[in-house]
Amino acid sequence: MQWTIAKASLAQVPVDLIVFPVFQRKDGPDLAPLLQAAGGPPPGARKGKGHGHGDHPDLKGIITAAGFKAAAGTTLPVHCSGVKAGWFLLVGMGKPAEVGLQEIRKAAAAAAKKARAMEAQKVALVVPAAETLGFDDAAIARCWCEGAELALSPVGELKTGKDKPTAPRAWALLADGGRAGALRAGLKEAAAMTAGCLFARELVNLPPNLLTPAALAAKARGMARREGLRCKVLGVPELKKLKMGGLLGVGQGSSHPPRLIVLEYRGSRSARAPKFAFVGKGVTFDSGGISLKPGAGMDEMKADMAGAAGVLGAAVTIARLKLPVNLQVVVPTAENMPDGGAIKPADVLTMASGKTVEVLNTDAEGRLILADGLWFAGRGKPDYLLDMATLTGACVVALGKHFAGIMGNSAELMETLKQAGGETFERVWPLPLVDEHKEIMKGTWGDLQNIGGGREGGALTAAAFLSAFVDDKTSWTHLDIAGPAYQAKGDEACPAGGTGFGARLLARAVQILAG
Repeated sequence: MQWTIAKASLAQVPVDLIVFPVFQRKDGPDLAPLLQAAGGPPPGARKGKGHGHGDHPDLKGIITAAGFKAAAGTTLPVHCSGVKAGWFLLVGMGKPAEVGLQEIRKAAAAAAKKARAMEAQKVALVVPAAETLGFDDAAIARCWCEGAELALSPVGELKTGKDKPTAPRAWALLADGGRAGALRAGLKEAAAMTAGCLFARELVNLPPNLLTPAALAAKARGMARREGLRCKVLGVPELKKLKMGGLLGVGQGSSHPPRLIVLEYRGSRSARAPKFAFVGKGVTFDSGGISLKPGAGMDEMKADMAGAAGVLGAAVTIARLKLPVNLQVVVPTAENMPDGGAIKPADVLTMASGKTVEVLNTDAEGRLILADGLWFAGRGKPDYLLDMATLTGACVVALGKHFAGIMGNSAELMETLKQAGGETFERVWPLPLVDEHKEIMKGTWGDLQNIGGGREGGALTAAAFLSAFVDDKTSWTHLDIAGPAYQAKGDEACPAGGTGFGARLLARAVQILAG
């Protein structure tokens, strides 16, 4: 969608639909701003000559008769001959004191879906006064744009029917001229944020027969060309030279060989510029290997590369925002299949770091490929190292579907991620990582084992395993996104499928740390 700041008056703006946010006052809608904006009589004025074209008592009556209370997320289309568009779409915002950034996104999502249903191609938004919400104009514009764009992200692109409704092509934000600069800045930031998230969603939603490790590498290359990043893809011969036993081991049961994708973003030539490294789990399909998963729900294991999608999406946003940092993105990608050549429980793998790992369960494969990815990323001595993965069902049990777990050795990184999660609504929750967890992961036949001794604290012992492949002097955080990465049913701001979780979160965290 195209987003602009409009200079035309409300009555004359050349669009198909005007979206008007309506707030609650006491128990009912505050319609005074709408009636004034539409050219009706001022609040408290008696009906008579000189007070507009006479449409607005009817307008108010229609709204009242429809039972519109301006509850958050509700919508009501209303015809009005006093504006060129002919239609208002009222969007309930609830009480101003209860509206946060995510509530703005949800209102935008509701408006965008209704506009699509009404087949409106050009839409104008009457931007609420900044003082009404307590947010600056840039934040309002950013969140409205994010909500509308993300609510209408494509789903079912492989269907052959042509009856899919089309999203609005253009949105115009209506506000007085003094607000244009801040609104434009918000839209620019939103465009970068949504581009990264939508790219991540696109990757997660692809079926595993179309998104093999090689295909994921090709997608990353294409993105790198578009965004001006460097991209290098390592195949099996290079992985053998690096002795990446974890990545090679997980991929050896598949007819689609593993890859290591490496992207570089150079946002600053200064030696003082922060250096970031992201590592994303890229298991394009996870059958569990020899430790085969149950059949029910296995189709959702196409999303086991959501960590890779998230870090690649974050790279898109960081590049578009031109953040003054340097970033390396490392994606170990493989398919975990139960072929006759697949790794077996009791196998011992030698990792790129030189450590040996006893495989007790082949379905704990993500940590094996991440271990090699973390070692590779750590060679560049980043200031901040973050890995992201749909790693454990235990994290879903602990935190549900709406939070990612974060563990690591850096209080600064974890606090930054909490702040970024609050602002993007990609929320995180800190979990403990202690020496007792690391002790559990020590192996009998190798230096480490890839699962703990029981069901307790599975997300915590997985993080403890990963910590063995990170330099203690490096600020590191692990994000377990198994819960929020994928949803079988859609919600207000996201259709069913991949959520793109982590793309906006990581980009915002980098933005904060970059100052």
